[in-house]
Amino acid sequence: MQRSWSWIAVRLVAACAVVFLVMWGLGKLLTHVLVHGWVGHTDDSIERGLLADRTPFWNTVTKAVTWLAEPLTVEVALVVLVVAIAVATRRLAPALFLALTVGIESGIYFVVSTLDHRPRPSIPRLGIGDPVASYPSGHVAASICLYGGLAVLAWVLTRRRALQVTLTVLAVVIPPAVGLCRMYRGFHHLSDVIAGAILGLVWLTATTRILLLRAPQPATRRAPADAAEPRPAGRFAV
Repeated sequence: MQRSWSWIAVRLVAACAVVFLVMWGLGKLLTHVLVHGWVGHTDDSIERGLLADRTPFWNTVTKAVTWLAEPLTVEVALVVLVVAIAVATRRLAPALFLALTVGIESGIYFVVSTLDHRPRPSIPRLGIGDPVASYPSGHVAASICLYGGLAVLAWVLTRRRALQVTLTVLAVVIPPAVGLCRMYRGFHHLSDVIAGAILGLVWLTATTRILLLRAPQPATRRAPADAAEPRPAGRFAV
């Protein structure tokens, strides 16, 4: 089992390096080439349209939706959820999966946004943020990893269809809503939001395959609580 966890760690580091290099390279391409073509023109057109549609009502709504993926919200929710999942399941893999999915994504975003400086949209911003950290959208990436990670765990750990459907709907709805709100509030271009979605989806897929599909487990019998709610059949080893 020790060798298995070592192999998982190697695969996780390799996946992290690949995702970082892809996002970093995409950022260089975007900031030095694509912004001068149709991508940049489309970004600017959308931003001007969103600025023209601003109203006090939508200013309030977009602020509230943005809080669903604010760093403080994500950090507090992650700590609470990781502890709750570890206690409820009495397994390491599910809690570790969510912690590493969200935590490493945040690290990749931070390094990429630091290296790939892209100015925020030219429209006035509704809030405070680093003026040259537009690429990629960390809020979108974090929302995909947090809410998407919870949806993945719901399908792996339980047969409660209502919970599975609810978390899946949240995972599908919240990231686009957050991305649109961040664009509306002047923090990101459309291309930044798409890049954030790519980061979140790719990393969530990588951690799901590495940590859930082949995670080692102790050679012990299931606890009685597990037998009361059997896991779905499949290759998941959590």
